[in-house]
Amino acid sequence: MFSSFFPWEFKNNYPHLLQEGKHGLYAFSCYDPFLEKIFLNSVPSHYLDGGKWSVLNPQDVTVAWLEDNLKTLDFFSSGQSYKVLMSEHLSAPVQEFLLEEDVDWGSRYFLLSFQKENKFFDKLKKKEEVQSYKIKTPNFWDYDKLMKFICEQMSLPLSYKAQTYLVENIPSEASEYIHVLKKLALLGKPMGQIDIEDIKAEWEKDKFDTFGLAKLWGSKKFQSFYKKLIPFVNDHIEMIKFFNFMQSHILKMSDTSYMAAKARPSKYDKEIELHSRMWSGAELRDELKFFGNCEILAKQKSAELGHQLKLRLIDSYHK
Repeated sequence: MFSSFFPWEFKNNYPHLLQEGKHGLYAFSCYDPFLEKIFLNSVPSHYLDGGKWSVLNPQDVTVAWLEDNLKTLDFFSSGQSYKVLMSEHLSAPVQEFLLEEDVDWGSRYFLLSFQKENKFFDKLKKKEEVQSYKIKTPNFWDYDKLMKFICEQMSLPLSYKAQTYLVENIPSEASEYIHVLKKLALLGKPMGQIDIEDIKAEWEKDKFDTFGLAKLWGSKKFQSFYKKLIPFVNDHIEMIKFFNFMQSHILKMSDTSYMAAKARPSKYDKEIELHSRMWSGAELRDELKFFGNCEILAKQKSAELGHQLKLRLIDSYHK
């Protein structure tokens, strides 16, 4: 069974993501990793044997693992439920197994969480026995509903006037909304009393210049780049967004042919074209790998991220 909702609609229809007592295979697709976390954390512990999930990454799940854990009595006697993150990266043999094998799930949940839809998700949602859900990206005229929804989920009762100001003045992404709300919650002032001037002051003080940093990096001004980046290392939300952006940025630098389809390349596009001439293909591949690893460390909230960035800063003094 397949259902598709905007975030606030989904929460009203499936407040706990899973259906209590309806065990088996679930497929969940959410366009935003921060919203995904809100929904994944909404499953009550009493739904799960032992009160918690066993969390798996795509590389943990092989056909051999599935055979050992889904086809044996040990699995069924344990009652363990599994949650697989980034399921769009599961291997083709694993996908085939989950689509074709007849598994007796018993009293367990097996949740596949997708950050990007793919052919595997499309096949799953056509199977009647699979509970498949998609969180739709809001229309631009519904950003106020998204802001209200996030405020409710974070238990931060910001006034309607303040919510409206944020919707009109910050990037319309769930991650941005969550980031700003967390900062405002640290002001030590009742959320309902936070006014527009409070928001302006906090927003300007903590402004993260993504494009400015990308420009420094692209022009190989590494000392300035790392000096400006490192102070934000403990802001995990900002770091995840930035390292994800940098990977996209590098891919554009690797192949600037996309600009041919644009009647008027933007200032950003022109900078990409200019900077691409300063980098070799091998250098870009190395940097792509580095920023990909940084994104993983940021998601893990690992202290190793700060260590790696500081090593890069030290290394920049010798270039």
